[in-house]
Amino acid sequence: MASSRQGIRGVVITEDKRTERFFRGLLVALGFEKRGFRFLTAPSGVGAGEAWVREQYPTEVRYLRSRSYQALCVVAVRDGDNVGVSKRKAELDHALTNAGLAVRQPKEAIATPVPTWSIENWLLDLLGHEGVDEGQCPSDAPKTPWKRVFERDHAADERSALRGAVGAWVSPRSAPPELPSLTDGRSEMDRIG
Repeated sequence: MASSRQGIRGVVITEDKRTERFFRGLLVALGFEKRGFRFLTAPSGVGAGEAWVREQYPTEVRYLRSRSYQALCVVAVRDGDNVGVSKRKAELDHALTNAGLAVRQPKEAIATPVPTWSIENWLLDLLGHEGVDEGQCPSDAPKTPWKRVFERDHAADERSALRGAVGAWVSPRSAPPELPSLTDGRSEMDRIG
């Protein structure tokens, strides 16, 4: 029996290639068809990736809304950095209103997951690393510290780490509790099908 998610098509907008690779694997693991999604990833070296995602978002939402008779979705993934989930989501709503569009509605197939600080926090948490915290940095690293921890521990076999993180997403552990932004991200992904 085919998954009801297989007929859904959409676009995933991400800040970086690692986030794109994680969401590619995640969508397949969640029962979506690989070929049903376009991926728009911020070009490296052109400024802040989160701003690039915010700029693309209204165009993709407008497209989705213009084809409401189709099974379409939009996933816009932006790092929470030091501002967090609520502010990042409010910024996306603001981008819609600035483009003359209504804010995201509760029943729309639009997901806005916000890994906080970055996707590496989610990956480390899903892989069972202890002490991952989105409220503070490890004391031994200044900027993007969780990214550094991921690089140190998993960059040599990133593909395996991403597969492990995707597996942990679809088979959540019972304890300890996961990062708040990851819990919110799961709810966001439930919006698309």
